[in-house]
Amino acid sequence: MDRVPDLSLCLIVRDEAARLPACLASARGLCAETVVVDTGSTDATPALAREAGAIVREIPWPDDFSAARNASLALASGRWILVLDADESLSADAVEAIRRVVSGPADHACSLVQRNALPGGAGHVAVRIVRLFPNRPGIRFERPIHEQVNTSLERAGIRIVDTDIAFDHAGYADARIMPAKLARNRALIEAALAREPEGDPNLRFFYASGFFDAGDHARAGEEYAACAHASDGRRRRLAEAARIKQAECLALLGRGAEAVALLAREPGAAGHPLACRLQADAALARGRADEAVRWEERLLGLPDIAYLPPVALQPMQVRALQFLAEHAHRSGRRDLAVRRLRLALDLAENRIPAGAAVSAAYAQARGP
Repeated sequence: MDRVPDLSLCLIVRDEAARLPACLASARGLCAETVVVDTGSTDATPALAREAGAIVREIPWPDDFSAARNASLALASGRWILVLDADESLSADAVEAIRRVVSGPADHACSLVQRNALPGGAGHVAVRIVRLFPNRPGIRFERPIHEQVNTSLERAGIRIVDTDIAFDHAGYADARIMPAKLARNRALIEAALAREPEGDPNLRFFYASGFFDAGDHARAGEEYAACAHASDGRRRRLAEAARIKQAECLALLGRGAEAVALLAREPGAAGHPLACRLQADAALARGRADEAVRWEERLLGLPDIAYLPPVALQPMQVRALQFLAEHAHRSGRRDLAVRRLRLALDLAENRIPAGAAVSAAYAQARGP
């Protein structure tokens, strides 16, 4: 009897001939089986997948990401499933960490850290997402867009373990493709909300984010408020994330006092970089520079982790250092201002990592 593979890599693709080889190469030697579902490529993507030894199934695009994902899961035979996209890749450290996980019993799922590269090399946005889980018939993706397996894992009684295993995603690094992605996503979300207006509140959060990204902060704020209301008592972290984004919308609409009042009602907001930034801006608008300094320094001490709502920590910490340098200069401490600006430059040019390491470097740059 053939041994069941430890791990099946599952992908859905379309016209990814330029990126698929690098993705598959990053997982080489880790996955005993690769399953690729192609949803209508017009380039060499299916052929490249077959040349790499993948099981390939070609289907029409079902207008539903979960349906496409589940088509790939149905073909997998491994004890574990690892899900990647063609524009994602694993580091050598991630490969080794996943290998250790899948050598054990397939009795839990793992959330990994997706590092989304920003355009122009301006850092990344980290997001927690379940991409490694047991291969069981009842575990399937849900939602037509921003699909996830979390709810099916919950129903099956399978715990989710947060890990620091990170993988890189380049899909948002090209700003030119974002308008088309946003339009596609909004259409899918609107159709899902029309079918189930009181359904998954996560969809309402993503719907609000679409308006935010399009610059419609008034509508985005309304939708974030609706998401928070729908999440209260059900998904506490999502409700808090929605209110932090609602506060950001209020601030962008010139309603800083309302934004601060909203943040004050969220105990966890003080540990979120965006909330710190909003508080600092509001303090500065009220003429309270010393209070703004405290919030910016708090931001510098935060770790580079996957926050909800997601943020790009590096540019936020660069901006905080710039503000603190300007404050030092206005206070007559030009030497201190120069040290802080040098630290900001080191961070911007990736000579030091974003996160709590910046706090230690800042402490050295503070001076007496």
